[in-house]
Amino acid sequence: MKQFIVLSLISIAAMLNSCNTGNARIIDNAEQLVANGNIDSALIVIDKILSPEKMDKHQQARYALIVGQIHSYKGEAMSEDSLLRVALDYYSSATPTDSAKLLQSTILAAKHYWWIGDNAMAYEILENSINNTNRLAILMTLCELASMDYDLPRMNKYLFQLLDIDNGNNDMSFIVRYNLGLTTYYMGNPEAADIALNGIEKYARLPQDTATYWKLALRSQADIASDMGNQMRAIELQNKALKHFEGDSTEMAFSYASLSRYYLLMGKTREAENYLRIADKMATDEFRNDLSYSGYCQILHILIEYAKTRNFDFKEWATFVNQLQDNAERSRKITEAKERTNHYLAERNYKITIEAQRRQLTAIYIIIGLVVVIGGVIAYTWHKKKLIAEKDEELEALRQLVAEAQNSDNDTKDDRFFKKIMLQQLGIIRIAAANPTAANQELLKQMQQIADKEMKVDSLLNWSDLYHTIDYIYDNYYSRLASEHGQTLNEKELQLCCLLKANFSTKEISIVTQQSVRTVYQRKTQIRQKLGLEEKADIAAII
Repeated sequence: MKQFIVLSLISIAAMLNSCNTGNARIIDNAEQLVANGNIDSALIVIDKILSPEKMDKHQQARYALIVGQIHSYKGEAMSEDSLLRVALDYYSSATPTDSAKLLQSTILAAKHYWWIGDNAMAYEILENSINNTNRLAILMTLCELASMDYDLPRMNKYLFQLLDIDNGNNDMSFIVRYNLGLTTYYMGNPEAADIALNGIEKYARLPQDTATYWKLALRSQADIASDMGNQMRAIELQNKALKHFEGDSTEMAFSYASLSRYYLLMGKTREAENYLRIADKMATDEFRNDLSYSGYCQILHILIEYAKTRNFDFKEWATFVNQLQDNAERSRKITEAKERTNHYLAERNYKITIEAQRRQLTAIYIIIGLVVVIGGVIAYTWHKKKLIAEKDEELEALRQLVAEAQNSDNDTKDDRFFKKIMLQQLGIIRIAAANPTAANQELLKQMQQIADKEMKVDSLLNWSDLYHTIDYIYDNYYSRLASEHGQTLNEKELQLCCLLKANFSTKEISIVTQQSVRTVYQRKTQIRQKLGLEEKADIAAII
């Protein structure tokens, strides 16, 4: 029984603690997946945590960093990642300082503030956190936020700060110079932009840098040269890109469209029309559906038509705009359908979660119920054992009374004689007969040996007779007691004094008067108080 109770208590504690330990394992696994670049797998794992707000601050901080990194890597909104504030507070005050976690929480918390529209707080968090150890990462994040705000002067300022700490061997050298050239160009200084982008290919140290150079940087140089009026250099640079992308129809289509623009700006309409025709032929369906490319080509067609005829067909532009509207409407409907599906899935997952929690609560209630039942059984068993022990004590007291009564001589005035009379009046034979156990059968035999056949053994106590017996045995004890203390003591207290005089024990008094032991003790205390006796004074000896 005790083992079962211990196991039940352990199971309850385990259930209450399982969420915390389970969450810790989930977070450990998700952190490892993020570190290895397995973002989608990390998202699946971390989504198993249903109530992050119920975790302690340490686990909340770790959870927030994982979710924040996932959203940041996937380019998703971080407006709902409010736990990143908890993470920033936690790692800002943690001892010892975890520099890596603090840097992560700073960057991600700043992005969270940006997504909720508090741009000032986002920039403030980052700018106040710049130091020599994290300067590069913080400045790159500041550039990222400034670019999303289209705040070119701010972005340009941060890029120059990055350039100041760049020694040319940094993995960020290429991307910093490329972005610096673009911001400078869009701020209206194409000459400085051209200088920034000239020779940039030597800083391409990463595979993605090389791809960016050929797809974007080289073409940006060509466009800048074109805007500066140097169409021949623009054509030269674009032909360089064409040669690099030979065989890639999509990239070649983009270069041919740019060549069309350069020749159009030179006034060579025929060459411009020819290159644009080649671009249209080489473009894939996917590329045609790209709004930036299709819009660019549509404008070129209109400009070439105008250059040739000093007129253009508005129907083509209207058709193009209508297609854009139709595509936008189709995209809107697709988005709405996805949102409905996501809402349905979220609602279904919510119901599944509620059902799982309900099952957990049911299990807890069952275990608690079992513990309560087991506790009740234990309490009942203990109470029953206590009653049995009390009955054994009463039986032993009865045996003692009977034994003393057996040794009583009717001609001798003593305690044993009075107990014999008491047993006869109590009808103890009837009491024992009602419980015919082996011990009581033996007790009945003993009581039958002392019972006076002339007296009714089933009668109740007759205290009038018993008072005469007390006076007879103890030299008029009752009469003197009633005379001196009859006004002070009540009838029950007088009876108790008589039983004490006859050397009845407290247990024996409890049996013959059908009162609890506690009640007997209380009456004895009341007698001492009424007679002015000390708490432990012997009542029978003093009175």
